[in-house]
Amino acid sequence: MVKILKNNKYFLCVLIISIIFGGLTYKNLPVSGPKMGNQTIDGVTYNFSDYPTLNHEQLGLLHYAQDLLMSEPVNSFDNFYGSLFASYIMFLFAFTEYAMASLFETTPGYRTEAYETAAYRLIEKMNTSEADYGNDSIEYIRWGKTNFDEYYYPNATDPSGVYVGGFRGPANIMWSAHYVLMESLYKRSFNTNELDSEISWFIQDWNNSLQTDGFGNEMEGGIWGNGLIPCEPYIDFVQCNSIAVYSTVLYDNLFGTGYTGMWDFGLNFINTTMREIEGSTFIDGWFIQEPIGSLGGMAGGGIEEIPGPAMDGEVPNDSSYCNAWSMTFLESVMPNNFTEDYDEFIENYRVDVTGDKMYLSGSLGNPGSFGSINDMLGTLFTCILAKQNGDYDTLNRLQNFLNSPYNKVWSEDGREMHYDTSDFIAFLAPVLSVLRIWATTPFTVNDLVTPRPAEFWNYPYISQADDDSIWVYQAQWDPAPEKSAFILNLKVDQVATLTFSNFDHVPTAYSRGDSLGELTVSGSDYTLALTPGSYNLVIK
Repeated sequence: MVKILKNNKYFLCVLIISIIFGGLTYKNLPVSGPKMGNQTIDGVTYNFSDYPTLNHEQLGLLHYAQDLLMSEPVNSFDNFYGSLFASYIMFLFAFTEYAMASLFETTPGYRTEAYETAAYRLIEKMNTSEADYGNDSIEYIRWGKTNFDEYYYPNATDPSGVYVGGFRGPANIMWSAHYVLMESLYKRSFNTNELDSEISWFIQDWNNSLQTDGFGNEMEGGIWGNGLIPCEPYIDFVQCNSIAVYSTVLYDNLFGTGYTGMWDFGLNFINTTMREIEGSTFIDGWFIQEPIGSLGGMAGGGIEEIPGPAMDGEVPNDSSYCNAWSMTFLESVMPNNFTEDYDEFIENYRVDVTGDKMYLSGSLGNPGSFGSINDMLGTLFTCILAKQNGDYDTLNRLQNFLNSPYNKVWSEDGREMHYDTSDFIAFLAPVLSVLRIWATTPFTVNDLVTPRPAEFWNYPYISQADDDSIWVYQAQWDPAPEKSAFILNLKVDQVATLTFSNFDHVPTAYSRGDSLGELTVSGSDYTLALTPGSYNLVIK
């Protein structure tokens, strides 16, 4: 795919033209944002600007993603243009889950089936197997069709070695790490135990790979000797292992365990051996054995020695997306470790287009006009890294570059929004929509590695609602003793009923400081019916 895009002159011309002239044709339908005021009740003032908020466009993009997910079978990827971009579908599902988790964190008191079902559907799609769905599965797309099933280490064809040909492990951290993180964030968002045993199985499998020789004997550096786990059976990537490291930190925080130390050897390898490029951060690819057959073409670079780095000509392979992705997720285990690296990374890879637009060059070894998949990926992932570093100038310039060429299109019912990329590459529509959510919510990847406190799950929350009739911009319980109230900022399109759980008394809704009356008792819950309009409500 990389070579196809690099060599496709039509691709380059259309993209460059759209970037240059896109700003002149950028259109949008006017939408009202959330209204935030303050109100005083019994002498206590509630300022809505003190609480995290979503905007109308973010929710429109979410509704678009939900529709794509829920309007096709679990083993269909047509809504995401999977037939043309099959190799990238798995990653789109994973990063959509991460974007949604950051959105859910912004309105933590709104946890209805609509949100939970969409998050779970992503996990189901990610876990489609050949046994259940044949070629219409992520397992086939990412593993089966490459004939990795018969693979061993250290000799790829010698069955006396460690078997590394399984889709679910011990290799294939590219898939398993994303899958575990998707499951773990789902647990974090919705407090479900449904996936606990499967998550734990993977953590223990990684621990076995990193602490033993694969046959049960303790060995420093694990099966492959460097403390990392390969993606394809023959190559390690920092970015893929960074997801596994982050997942392990989150697992320890969720379950009170201590598995993160199993990555110490690998993190040292990453921060020493895989930092050999002057002016860059990480080498993009480290061969741990020779690929067999035609598989070598998948490595993303040449081979000089094994073990050794993937090569780009005479220098180790590098990419801006590897660096941005890796720094974003590794900061969870190495806080404040990348401050200087971040500044150097931006300086070395940045390409200024105009005063308010920039992108990231895909590789230091291949600078030039924006046009390769690595340029696009580097620019996409740097948006998330820039937000995490509080570098909003860079974030805004990257977002302007990515989004300004494409019109914002709202559905006829006004519920969904996406970027119209149909004249260029349709696959970009869901990609840019997901990225826009992820890059603009108030919470970073680092914020999500810490679980919600145990008492959070006892706070009042919206458990049911007429989701298709409302826009929830703010929804959370303020536990401060002097406040103890539910903050709700929403727009109602049609008459809608919201159900609240966990109140230990009959609550009263307030608007502009005046009582709207008590909520209606419904078993152990309480309901609130609202007519069309915009509301800033304090419920206590």
